[in-house]
Amino acid sequence: MSESLHNPVPSSQPLGAVSGMTDLLELVGDKLARVEATLQENLRSHYPPIAELGCHVNETGGKRIRPILVLLSSGLLDYRGDHDVLMGAVFEFIHTATLVHDDIIDEADTRRGRPSTNRVFGNERTVLFGDFLYIRSMNMALEAGEIRLIDILAEATERMIEGEIVASHLRGRTDVTEEQHLDIVERKTAWLFSACCRVAAVLARADRATEDALARYGMSLGVAFQLVDDLLDLTADAETLGKPVASDLREGRMTLPWIDLYREAKPAERALIERIVSGEPFDRREFAALHRALEMRGCLARTRQLAEQRAEAARAMVARFPDSPYRRWLARFPDLVLQRDR
Repeated sequence: MSESLHNPVPSSQPLGAVSGMTDLLELVGDKLARVEATLQENLRSHYPPIAELGCHVNETGGKRIRPILVLLSSGLLDYRGDHDVLMGAVFEFIHTATLVHDDIIDEADTRRGRPSTNRVFGNERTVLFGDFLYIRSMNMALEAGEIRLIDILAEATERMIEGEIVASHLRGRTDVTEEQHLDIVERKTAWLFSACCRVAAVLARADRATEDALARYGMSLGVAFQLVDDLLDLTADAETLGKPVASDLREGRMTLPWIDLYREAKPAERALIERIVSGEPFDRREFAALHRALEMRGCLARTRQLAEQRAEAARAMVARFPDSPYRRWLARFPDLVLQRDR
């Protein structure tokens, strides 16, 4: 077994979401580098099959948004310890576990422009590795010696799994409501963002009002993030996105733009949406017609507007804190979410 499999290489783009933001690197760069080192250390294994999986997942990289949120929120509250680094790595592992499981459910071929873990190693090893990451993350969190952190992680993980179960139940159906979709968005994505911010308050021994304000910031930011993700699935090119465009509908998921269009669609448009959601083939001309309808009827614009509203709610939550570089970056983060292209 080669050394690289036992010692995964650093992620190639740990700051993909904030490329070029040198002031952010000056603020949290040292600790973020320690998060990367912690991830690598905890992906090492004496068992070659586990080390091989860890190497593949780490090389796939990621934006590291969740660790950055932990570090910024901790800095906002003037936390002086090292457990923010530990918890940043914990959240990245939990997030990664959800991704490898999602790829199995979606039968995905790619992830961030690279072959997905399930495509390379098969479903059996991939689902077990996802389980491994969940358990490893909880064991890591125990090192902080704070039971409330485990409570927060367990609640966020439970909500994510609930969201996945509900999403699976609604897969392939066109009668999904806006309320159902937003509930899934909150559970599958926003709860983890919220938990990233909440744990910083616990580490800093902040009062409950401060903790709740940061949790609401993370929840609003997470909803905005996922709504932008829904839009990128329809507006970004496949090379930039790192996966096929319109994957959501192809995989049977009715996101908010599709829910809006289906509600107002003509009979022929409804029939085509139903065909695609059920997994039947369609051609580019047919999809182009649906995409024009999404634009002309304001379905994309309405989702964008809702994302902007949630981003503004996040900014309002953090505005109540004293001014500092950390607060300014947390206030800036919603704009980065709205502006991202992948």
